[in-house]
Amino acid sequence: MSKKNTTEIAEVSQSYPKLVDNRLRQLRFSLEDEKVDALVLTYLPNIRYLTNFSGTEATVFIDKENIYFITDDRYEEQIKTELYPLADLKTYISRDPWAIALDKGILDNVESLAFESDRVSYHEAVEIRNRIRPVKFKPVYLLAEKFTIPKDPMELEYIQLSCDIAEKTYEKMLEFIKPGVSETDIAIEIAYQSRKFGSEGDPFSIIAVSGARGCLIHGTPSDKKIKNGDIIILDFGCKVNGFCSDITRTFAVGKATKEQKQIYKLIYEAQSTAINEVRPSMNGKILDAFARNIIEKEGLGNYFQHSLGHGIGLVPHELPIITFRKDDQIIPENCVLAIEPGVYLPDKFGMRVEDEIFVTRNGATRLTNAPAELLVI
Repeated sequence: MSKKNTTEIAEVSQSYPKLVDNRLRQLRFSLEDEKVDALVLTYLPNIRYLTNFSGTEATVFIDKENIYFITDDRYEEQIKTELYPLADLKTYISRDPWAIALDKGILDNVESLAFESDRVSYHEAVEIRNRIRPVKFKPVYLLAEKFTIPKDPMELEYIQLSCDIAEKTYEKMLEFIKPGVSETDIAIEIAYQSRKFGSEGDPFSIIAVSGARGCLIHGTPSDKKIKNGDIIILDFGCKVNGFCSDITRTFAVGKATKEQKQIYKLIYEAQSTAINEVRPSMNGKILDAFARNIIEKEGLGNYFQHSLGHGIGLVPHELPIITFRKDDQIIPENCVLAIEPGVYLPDKFGMRVEDEIFVTRNGATRLTNAPAELLVI
């Protein structure tokens, strides 16, 4: 896969992702399956996948022939250049999208309207239902998400750019980290360096933990100072045009014990095995087992309790979830996954490696590459 400079992002963004049209077709076919006449979207990542809108307030109605996009006056100028040139797209400016839907006749031929039940609170749903009666307001679960899991080549380019920035940032951190530097200092420097390289921001809170604090899987950076012999875990991501990366790197400061080297080798082997085995249409529970079995055979299964991985895109943690706890997570072709096995020994240290892969019909393409051996700085 070609790697672009961040200066080329603007050129890439002028193209139109072909997969968007397919997503809209699939959504419209789903209307028949759900026995509804239209769908309303309010979850902003879903709206961005379909329209490219990057603001913080929007509502989209989709029926069999039209797409109605409504946002407020803060974004009136922004949408003139940002929205994809979708066929049958109509835009409105209002701070009350439901008033527009009623006043402009958007719901005139709609008897039943589907909404994202996983994104709309019960209170909101009741309030909306009362406003749009006699239109039926039908809850549907994760209707759009299953069509946004596969990524268009253009979207993949953004993810690759985000991954490239994350890896460059990690290399800078190896120069920065030394005994006496605090975990908080490290997190601040990650944010600073990633932005210098072109990241739009942190897709999630940066994790920088060391020593015994490495067992805090989602630990918050503290004032703890780095010292020789510490194992350090850095878990962070970057964003390019909204698309995220999510990598985890583990390394030692000054020295590493034989046990630490062996455990790192074990989790790297678990990750590599899972990456080599992934195929489209595979159940995520099966993929999780490829990695988990390797760790369990060494008697460390109780110290790897989180999921093996997850999808990634406009949201740093998307479907599918690659976990032993679910048996309904199917991995589609052309999705991007983060694969992240780990081992955490209480009161001693933790280790995790996390890389992004692109799932093709022939297997996985790596977008990032963790070191095969435990690095000591």
